Amino acid sequence: MTARPWQGRATRSGWSWRASAPAVLVAALALAAAVPALAQQRTASRCVECHARLPDASNVGHGFAAWRGSRHAAAGVGCEACHGGNAAAGAAPLAHRGVVRSGDTASTLYFSRIPATCGRCHAAEAGYFRSSVHFARLRSDGHGPNCVTCHGAMATSVLTPELVLGTCSACHSPTGVAPVGKSREAAQVLALVRAENILFDIVSTAAAAQRGGAGAARARTRLADAERHLSAAAEVWHSFRLDSAAVRLNSARADLVAAWVSLGNPSPQETRVRRGPSARRP
Repeated sequence: MTARPWQGRATRSGWSWRASAPAVLVAALALAAAVPALAQQRTASRCVECHARLPDASNVGHGFAAWRGSRHAAAGVGCEACHGGNAAAGAAPLAHRGVVRSGDTASTLYFSRIPATCGRCHAAEAGYFRSSVHFARLRSDGHGPNCVTCHGAMATSVLTPELVLGTCSACHSPTGVAPVGKSREAAQVLALVRAENILFDIVSTAAAAQRGGAGAARARTRLADAERHLSAAAEVWHSFRLDSAAVRLNSARADLVAAWVSLGNPSPQETRVRRGPSARRP
């Protein structure tokens, strides 16, 4: 199986958009972002060698420790991939050729231009983002969120459902500029993403343990289908059409449950909370 865009600190429990989670799914995974297409050969970067000596508080100082531990660094994506310039040049004038301050509208890191910069590697995600109301707001007045609002810059990450709730509530709140309730919906869909990723790994492990037989072959086919649905959900998420992402995630769950049953396991049952005798009204 290939790496899935959602795979990461994910929990996958098979609850549907309106259903509760099966009791079997409780784990969490480490997040694995897609490797950027512009990955470059790892060479010593003079950008880092020079700027790492500058204070973080300065306009040209950065948290390089965070970058060194990021997936961008692991893939060989250095400073010049986003900032421009020549990372191999020894003299500052040559190294800085083409680099402008991020506050300059010509900069590839100007706030409203960041989606285009990130989109050079993350084309599918950027395409969906450009269809979102967030991008429309970003283009109209420059105040909409962009990629780094959720993913960070030097060390990229994927928000947890709890952090999504807090981040989105900055605008989606009674005192904000956007509809209330969307932040909670986003957190719910991201929790569903995590749940389906846990289920994927549970079923994949079970399928790997059964190397032969018709049931294992059927399970692998349904796992491949589920993986495609999960990848599609990861991409459409960036349009913030939450219902569309949830449809794809529920399709993934249907495939995963079918794969689980193909391996000879019982179908997971939705858990239901029942009122006990002591909770009954007199």
